[in-house]
Amino acid sequence: NEGSRVAMLVGQGALHAADEVVETADRLGAGVAKALLGKAVLPDDLPFVTGSIGLLGTRPSWDLMAGCDTLLMVGSSFPYSEFLPEEGAARGVQIDLDGRMIGIRYPMEVNLVGDSKATLRALLPYLERKDDRSWQEEIAAGVQEWWHVIDDRAHQDAEPLNPQRVFAELSPRLPDRCILAADSGSAANWFARDLELRAGMSATLSGNLATMGCGVPYAIAAKFA
Repeated sequence: NEGSRVAMLVGQGALHAADEVVETADRLGAGVAKALLGKAVLPDDLPFVTGSIGLLGTRPSWDLMAGCDTLLMVGSSFPYSEFLPEEGAARGVQIDLDGRMIGIRYPMEVNLVGDSKATLRALLPYLERKDDRSWQEEIAAGVQEWWHVIDDRAHQDAEPLNPQRVFAELSPRLPDRCILAADSGSAANWFARDLELRAGMSATLSGNLATMGCGVPYAIAAKFA
């Protein structure tokens, strides 16, 4: 409640808590960055969603972390602390089901061990709605500019084919509630930055060991095994 520039970082532990994450972000006027394994937590058409964070992240997610004064991590063990706020620049609150993961990425003042959905639901009555929306509006402007940059890059000519164009064209053609599995390698870059997920879609990849073959359909993989 004391923060004026709140950033949220959500991971795969929040995949079932989308409604609570949106309500919390709206209450706090926050921006929401997504760890790679949490890409499907929220759709990319929400104006305050900055997209992926980290080595394969977006500029708005970087700006969000650099400019915030409060960090709320929900269901994420995101390992790259250099992409989080500088130590001491933001006050931290973390929600995680596994108490062993609390506070290992960033110094947290409040540690909440519990299910993301249930904990956010219990926390919401204590959160005051922020009347000043300038921080969230700044985030939304950065997100809009980012998608323009991504679209421009995707439409640059290349021989034989610009890979970003493939993902840009794929996004609106994906069926509702589809399940996406990305392989490791260069494709993971475009999966993280260029693919626009809608509500109800699922998406995953090997986010820990960068194992090859995660994008191979199960039936084909089983046949070769």
